[in-house]
Amino acid sequence: MTDQDSPPRLNVVRLPGESSWPALARRMALAVGLICAVAVLLWFDRDGLRDNAHPDRAMRFSDVFYFTVVSLTTVGYGDIAPVTEGARLVNAILLTPIRIFLWALFLGTAYEVSVLRARFQEERQMRQLRERLHDHVIVCGFGVVGRSVVQELLAHGHSREEIVVIDPDEEAVAEAVARELIAIRGDASAEAMLLAAAIETASYVLAAPNRDDACVLISLTVRSLNPNVQLVTAVREEENVKLLYRAGANLVVAPSVSGGRLMASAVRQQAVPRVLEDLLAFGRGLDVGERAVRAEEAGRRVTELPDLNGKLVLEVVRGERRIPFSACGDLPLAVADVVVYLEAGRAATGSTRTPS
Repeated sequence: MTDQDSPPRLNVVRLPGESSWPALARRMALAVGLICAVAVLLWFDRDGLRDNAHPDRAMRFSDVFYFTVVSLTTVGYGDIAPVTEGARLVNAILLTPIRIFLWALFLGTAYEVSVLRARFQEERQMRQLRERLHDHVIVCGFGVVGRSVVQELLAHGHSREEIVVIDPDEEAVAEAVARELIAIRGDASAEAMLLAAAIETASYVLAAPNRDDACVLISLTVRSLNPNVQLVTAVREEENVKLLYRAGANLVVAPSVSGGRLMASAVRQQAVPRVLEDLLAFGRGLDVGERAVRAEEAGRRVTELPDLNGKLVLEVVRGERRIPFSACGDLPLAVADVVVYLEAGRAATGSTRTPS
């Protein structure tokens, strides 16, 4: 995100629809065509009209056209009036329905103009949004899992302006807006939606829709638009985990499977399930953290890293290899190793955090 000025408060962001210019052009052409057709018709019956302002001058086409315009758009001024029975019948029977039709046409045109103005505002809003977003997180799906994702992101220090929510449900998007998040209503598997969320400059995409097939489509679309973004997906059925990895996900999480294992552990253990649940919630009691080993720290042991004093090292990840805590004590660290450790959360140390 840019750090110049805070972004404006956004309502639900919708992609601009089809342009209203063709509809406006058709309405204007129909109105002009009707006026010209009536003017030609009255020209052939011009002897039934009288010009009270110029009684000695012969009726010209410009006079008939003027009479047509003021008669169809207003009630007329009386300077030119029908005087014969045929001309009055034409005015009453023909011009009155056309006058009503033109007024309805003008009202429709006014509505199209208001829609066009709203579309201009949406397009401007989308441009401003895309210009501001950079290294942000896109959350696809704002259901139960999506809300938990956003809550944890906020707990980890992400600002609300760094989170973009995409969901097809109007109520879910409205709730995201109520939480002061950037929300786009639509299908996250559509390229237009991801492009509107600036997928090309995003750092993470977290996909948690309500169906696994939708998650696969989102993953394929994300990978086609940004091969380098970190893609984390949620899966409902364990058998679809491999499918999502093949679709390009960097990490696949199965909330239902993890929840089932946590519930099963509560059958014979009382404290362990609570500890595990606490580990999953950031900032409450115990937190799991990680840090990468820098070049100047290569060759040291985990006990020699000052910022890890008082923290319990769980494992060291070296590429695809995971080194357990029992072998970490005397292990010389290498550049790009990731040390995973356990520490007391902010709530456990007495500090407080603002609830999300």
